[in-house]
Amino acid sequence: MRGEGIKGQSYKKDNPTTLKQKGILIVMAHFYRRLIVHMALIITLTPLMQAQESITLGFVGDIMMHNTQLRRAWLGEDENGVDQGYNFHPAFEWVKNNLASPDLTIANFETTLGGPNSALVVDDRYGFREYQAYPTFTTPDTLAQALSQAGIDVVSTANNHCLDSGIPGLERTITILEEANLHTVGTSKSGFPTPWRGRVQNLKISLLAWTASTNGLIFSKGMEQVNVFNATGHDDRLEDMLAEIRNEASQDSDFVILLIHWGQEYMEEPDQYQKNLAQLAIEAGVDIIIGSHPHTLQPIERRIVERNGQKEEVFIAWSLGNYISSQRYVKEERPWVDGSAMLQLQLEETHNYWRVSKATFLPVYSHWTPDQIRVLPLHEALNSKESPYPLSAYDQERIRALDAWIPTQLTRYLGNIPAHSHSNGWTVQFPSP
Repeated sequence: MRGEGIKGQSYKKDNPTTLKQKGILIVMAHFYRRLIVHMALIITLTPLMQAQESITLGFVGDIMMHNTQLRRAWLGEDENGVDQGYNFHPAFEWVKNNLASPDLTIANFETTLGGPNSALVVDDRYGFREYQAYPTFTTPDTLAQALSQAGIDVVSTANNHCLDSGIPGLERTITILEEANLHTVGTSKSGFPTPWRGRVQNLKISLLAWTASTNGLIFSKGMEQVNVFNATGHDDRLEDMLAEIRNEASQDSDFVILLIHWGQEYMEEPDQYQKNLAQLAIEAGVDIIIGSHPHTLQPIERRIVERNGQKEEVFIAWSLGNYISSQRYVKEERPWVDGSAMLQLQLEETHNYWRVSKATFLPVYSHWTPDQIRVLPLHEALNSKESPYPLSAYDQERIRALDAWIPTQLTRYLGNIPAHSHSNGWTVQFPSP
């Protein structure tokens, strides 16, 4: 960003001065002229001596609530039979510092807050009391406050479960999230959704959220309130997404970020449709793409593109997997759904140009105990001589497997750019293009 110059002031003397006064004024003028030159030199050199400005954006994958989580979060009834509600705060207590540390933290909110008994499809095998956890998801309102107090700032509500409690549930979900001081993007309470636009320090960001599916849930009224396009081909809403990217890129945003719900569940590689969509989004002017839906980690990638005669970088995280869920390891079918990683991107300004200079990923594991399912930071559990976390033999086996797989899986598309291990994760430093 360009700084403003220092404007001088002019003045006119009204009274004549004596020779002595003139001499004093000449000496003073000479002194102040040298002082001004010296100060101007300092002002000129200071930007070169200062550290480059940077901010950190945090991204986590799917926030899901299955019936096993609902059972553990329920506080039961008091001695008078009064329902005590649900407490989801413990689920995130081990990762609060990680979630709160970025300047802005963004998650995929893959459930609805439609209220009790609001699920459109009920299956007693997957429900708990008045809430449902498959095939349609409805969750108690207190989840919103737990996410906000854990450090999450913005949630994407555009995904295949956003209509699980209908249009009224979609609207209520936004209201409850907003009351918890969470920003939402991808759905709206009326009309077409708009991007989330915000300023983080000096960085101007546009967040867009779109989904390739709503699991076949279609309504005669209100569908414009969801940013959804056809998952199997080309349609007008896909054109709307690309037009929205082009519009944000042409505005005064430093970064255009697309949060997109796409791909195939449990696949460890992006499919051809994801690749095609990414290319269209890049051509439209997107800077960062963050994917969700496969429920497992897919690689990260950096592409060098040419825009307006200059080389620019585009960062892609094809899928961030489940940040928290009840899905567990199933050999050869879904072997990695119980692990994920928080992605932290360091954005740096150099010569009036912002770029992703560093990516840090903090591996996590969905840890089960009889009283709670929590997000467990992988490296802290591995590196603590006396782990504060209750780890069973099964947990230790899964943690070791995930610790070996996650860095390899995430960096497979980075070529010769290495990842370096540190106390709570891995870091990749990107050279300038």
